[in-house]
Amino acid sequence: MASDTEDQQVGQFGTCCDELNQVMSGEEFEPLITLGGDDILYMSVGLIDIEEDEPGMVDHPVFFCPFCGTKVQDPEEIRARLDAADEDDDA
Repeated sequence: MASDTEDQQVGQFGTCCDELNQVMSGEEFEPLITLGGDDILYMSVGLIDIEEDEPGMVDHPVFFCPFCGTKVQDPEEIRARLDAADEDDDA
Protein backbone atom coordinates (compact mmCIF):
# COMPACT_ATOMS: atom_id res chain seq x y z
CA MET A 1 0.00 0.00 0.00
CA ALA A 2 1.33 3.48 -0.85
CA SER A 3 2.11 5.99 1.89
CA ASP A 4 0.33 9.33 2.24
CA THR A 5 3.38 11.06 0.70
CA GLU A 6 3.32 8.71 -2.29
CA ASP A 7 -0.43 9.26 -2.71
CA GLN A 8 0.16 13.03 -2.71
CA GLN A 9 2.98 12.69 -5.26
CA VAL A 10 0.93 10.58 -7.60
CA GLY A 11 -2.16 12.75 -7.17
CA GLN A 12 -0.37 16.01 -7.90
CA PHE A 13 2.11 15.00 -10.57
CA GLY A 14 1.30 11.47 -11.72
CA THR A 15 -1.96 12.26 -13.47
CA CYS A 16 -0.61 13.07 -16.94
CA CYS A 17 0.28 9.46 -17.80
CA ASP A 18 0.46 5.96 -16.33
CA GLU A 19 4.25 5.85 -16.75
CA LEU A 20 4.93 8.81 -14.44
CA ASN A 21 2.35 7.51 -11.99
CA GLN A 22 4.07 4.11 -11.87
CA VAL A 23 7.55 5.59 -11.51
CA MET A 24 6.52 7.83 -8.64
CA SER A 25 4.56 5.16 -6.78
CA GLY A 26 6.98 2.24 -7.20
CA GLU A 27 7.57 0.37 -3.96
CA GLU A 28 10.27 -2.01 -5.18
CA PHE A 29 12.81 0.74 -5.94
CA GLU A 30 13.87 4.24 -4.92
CA PRO A 31 12.41 6.47 -7.67
CA LEU A 32 14.67 8.98 -9.40
CA ILE A 33 11.69 11.30 -9.94
CA THR A 34 10.38 12.54 -6.59
CA LEU A 35 8.48 15.33 -4.93
CA GLY A 36 10.82 17.42 -2.78
CA GLY A 37 9.97 18.86 0.61
CA ASP A 38 9.45 22.19 -1.18
CA ASP A 39 6.61 20.69 -3.31
CA ILE A 40 8.78 20.80 -6.44
CA LEU A 41 9.03 17.74 -8.66
CA TYR A 42 12.69 16.73 -9.09
CA MET A 43 14.58 14.23 -11.23
CA SER A 44 17.93 12.85 -10.11
CA VAL A 45 20.38 13.57 -12.93
CA GLY A 46 23.70 12.45 -11.50
CA LEU A 47 25.93 11.62 -8.58
CA ILE A 48 28.46 13.79 -6.81
CA ASP A 49 31.27 12.75 -4.49
CA ILE A 50 30.81 14.05 -0.98
CA GLU A 51 32.75 13.37 2.19
CA GLU A 52 30.42 10.57 3.28
CA ASP A 53 30.63 6.90 2.28
CA GLU A 54 27.97 7.13 -0.43
CA PRO A 55 27.77 9.63 -3.30
CA GLY A 56 25.09 12.32 -3.15
CA MET A 57 22.38 12.75 -5.74
CA VAL A 58 22.21 15.81 -7.99
CA ASP A 59 18.57 16.79 -8.57
CA HIS A 60 17.01 19.13 -11.12
CA PRO A 61 13.41 20.37 -11.26
CA VAL A 62 11.25 18.64 -13.86
CA PHE A 63 9.24 21.03 -16.02
CA PHE A 64 7.77 18.51 -18.48
CA CYS A 65 6.86 14.86 -17.97
CA PRO A 66 9.75 12.79 -19.38
CA PHE A 67 7.27 10.18 -20.63
CA CYS A 68 4.43 12.08 -22.31
CA GLY A 69 5.74 15.66 -22.54
CA THR A 70 2.95 17.28 -20.53
CA LYS A 71 3.98 20.49 -18.73
CA VAL A 72 3.92 19.64 -15.02
CA GLN A 73 5.55 22.77 -13.54
CA ASP A 74 6.16 26.33 -14.69
CA PRO A 75 9.91 26.99 -15.10
CA GLU A 76 9.68 30.67 -14.16
CA GLU A 77 7.66 29.95 -11.02
CA ILE A 78 10.05 27.20 -9.91
CA ARG A 79 13.13 29.37 -10.54
CA ALA A 80 11.55 32.23 -8.56
CA ARG A 81 10.76 29.88 -5.66
CA LEU A 82 14.29 28.46 -5.67
CA ASP A 83 15.83 31.96 -5.84
CA ALA A 84 13.66 33.08 -2.92
CA ALA A 85 14.71 30.02 -0.91
CA ASP A 86 18.39 30.77 -1.66
CA GLU A 87 17.93 34.36 -0.46
CA ASP A 88 16.30 33.09 2.75
CA ASP A 89 19.24 30.71 3.30
CA ASP A 90 21.74 33.57 2.84
CA ALA A 91 19.96 35.79 5.40
